[in-house]
Amino acid sequence: MTGRLRRLVRVLAASCAMTVVAVTAAAAPAHAELGPPIPVDIQLTSSAGGYQVQVGRLVGTIQFDYGASAYYLSLVVCRQSAYAAPDARWTVNEDFTRVISQDGVSRPEICGGHGLSGAVERGFSYPGLVQKIRVSIEGIHFDGSTARRVSGGREFLNPYY
Repeated sequence: MTGRLRRLVRVLAASCAMTVVAVTAAAAPAHAELGPPIPVDIQLTSSAGGYQVQVGRLVGTIQFDYGASAYYLSLVVCRQSAYAAPDARWTVNEDFTRVISQDGVSRPEICGGHGLSGAVERGFSYPGLVQKIRVSIEGIHFDGSTARRVSGGREFLNPYY
């Protein structure tokens, strides 16, 4: 009888353990997945002597997490004919801003034969729901006698919010 009782206890313990594993696995949150990449392409231009001059460019993609709590950026800021490196940044929900810094790398495949660039390529979590992301770029064009500030930006609404 003792052998049967031990066997019964083992079977019940194994059954309970499998039930706990199944319930725990079902209750665990799903892994965050990213939606399709949304293209970003903002070209700053200015005029000098009747000609259009490319000042700076922000190009790449944004991906929103289906759960609306994370996002992935793949952005490059290009210094073209800007007097100083353009200032590129992104803002989440109008309250969290970060800057894309120049990193001294030339990216001719993206920026053409122009100057140096900066990049960000990584995922970010956010301590709330990501409703929207605004990307912007601002640069200064100097035409020899006048410095002009030029800027551009675009807001991307999270389709999963």
